[in-house]
Amino acid sequence: MTIKREAAFHEAGHAIAAYQSKFHALCGPINLMNYGAGEIFISLSKSKLRAAGKPIDNSIQKDGEIVDDLATILSAGLAAEYLAELKVDGLKADPTCAKLDHDLLRSQLSNANLSLCIAQYESTAIKLLESDWSLVTSLANYLYDNPISSPNDIIAFIERHIFRDGT
Repeated sequence: MTIKREAAFHEAGHAIAAYQSKFHALCGPINLMNYGAGEIFISLSKSKLRAAGKPIDNSIQKDGEIVDDLATILSAGLAAEYLAELKVDGLKADPTCAKLDHDLLRSQLSNANLSLCIAQYESTAIKLLESDWSLVTSLANYLYDNPISSPNDIIAFIERHIFRDGT
């Protein structure tokens, strides 16, 4: 299978949003070898939840702040593709690759009794990713060259970029 460059941007968007997340963390590899946009594994972070004073029980499934946080992460994949389409010659966003993200997003929003309007989360994700577009581009290039990357490698890559650039 040919790895698509937009898939690298898609997964980079998710990874950066998860890294910046108040409640979630990257917990598994990014695999661009999978059909479509690849895949990323994120999870609630007990340490982030504790730091935010959130309970670690089933009540968090309906916590609007936590679901909003997840919604931004899930929206960040397609948001990164849309931004890359504007900034990278020859790259075309593929909204069909975000179908599973949007299905999960709608399910989580519905479960928490929140609005199913995805546009607000895409807007938040776009602002997050635009604030350090060089990181998105660098991580996308890294993922393209390393199509199966461990969470530790991805986190280390992001932190090297952040601490090198002082952002």
